[in-house]
Amino acid sequence: MTTLLRFFGLQHATAPERRATLWIAAMFFCSLSSTFTLRPLRDQFGVAEGVDRMPWLYSLTLLSTAVCVPAFWWLCNRTPSRRFVPFTLHVCAASVGLLAFALQSIGDYQWKNVPWLGEVFWAGFNALNVVVPTLVWIHAVEHFRREQGQRMFGFVGVGGTLGAVFGSWLAGRLSEWHAAPWIAGVVSSGLLEGALVCFLLSLPACRVLLETRGEAVGRISRGGMFAGLPMLLRDGYLRAIGVYMLLLAILATAFAAAQTEILGELATAARQLQKSAEIEQWTQTTVLVLQLFCTGRLLSNLAPTWFLIALPSVSMLCLGFLSLWPTLSVISLVQIARRGVQHSFDKPAREILYTALDLETKHKVKFLLDTFVFRFGDLLGALLAVGLRGLHWGPTGVAGITIAVACVWIGIGVFLGRRRVAPATT
Repeated sequence: MTTLLRFFGLQHATAPERRATLWIAAMFFCSLSSTFTLRPLRDQFGVAEGVDRMPWLYSLTLLSTAVCVPAFWWLCNRTPSRRFVPFTLHVCAASVGLLAFALQSIGDYQWKNVPWLGEVFWAGFNALNVVVPTLVWIHAVEHFRREQGQRMFGFVGVGGTLGAVFGSWLAGRLSEWHAAPWIAGVVSSGLLEGALVCFLLSLPACRVLLETRGEAVGRISRGGMFAGLPMLLRDGYLRAIGVYMLLLAILATAFAAAQTEILGELATAARQLQKSAEIEQWTQTTVLVLQLFCTGRLLSNLAPTWFLIALPSVSMLCLGFLSLWPTLSVISLVQIARRGVQHSFDKPAREILYTALDLETKHKVKFLLDTFVFRFGDLLGALLAVGLRGLHWGPTGVAGITIAVACVWIGIGVFLGRRRVAPATT
């Protein structure tokens, strides 16, 4: 036990810190298990619709973000987390339960039986995918100081990655067992209720943490939903982060389009779902290994610039391989490598970019970039993928355009890395 605590940096933590961290990590495990159980089903619907329908689907994603996230943020800023988090988790679980009931009508992945259901599922899942992980971090940030977060949040993140691995594995097994699609919805809803149980079990230890510091229980963090927009428009550094996020989303959607097209060649919907779940499982397993053994050590010894250019550089290589060998095996390896780098190296480096900002700017701008800017980039990526297909340029031409986008992305990464380092060296 001592060795395990030392490995995760918890050997000096107090008993309340350990209990709070354990239950919040378990909450994150259940939350991501829930979303990753449904994710392959969402991807299979995308395959059934085809690449040409992706702009419409990502328009629905942007619309659902514009409707759900502001309402979520409004409620978050006006309700203590001890009430807001359980209420939102119940709403999400109930929504997924209704989805499970509706999925009975499609039988064995026959989405055409109810044409609107898949579109509602696609848009709703993408909103759920933003809200549910955010609930965990709202709860964690409210009860941990910055110094505590630096020691504890790594363990919380590992809990989430384990949940993603488990959810992807479970989705694949459900497909192998020929389970009907609605069963995934029931399981996902149950896991969300499990996240609520973990939240309630964490509250006693979290209250002790606040009382030890003499802080009030049930604080409410207030802030305008779009207060970060003027900051984003007038600050060049923030605009550069926005462009970086936009390019990240564009390239991610380009790879998603390639995966959709290749998975569409598989004979059955069940096989498409199973392969999508397999890719996710190996991706998250790669992320877990890198998080445990590489991320922290490399971040401590290398400049952020290297991490900011890692994903666009890997993306360029992957685009080259994919243009030469557009096969199922290659797209699987490409997605595992690219997403592994994204979640293990690129995401921590992007979080480091915000440390140069004051707290108010950080929270207000980050909200806009992580939701609306990123989802708008998804839509642009889908339009780019369909537009290039319409020009009939072939795999080489498509790869050339997307590699050019990746080169711009690298340039933005170098600029941001140097700007981030500059204040500390002057």
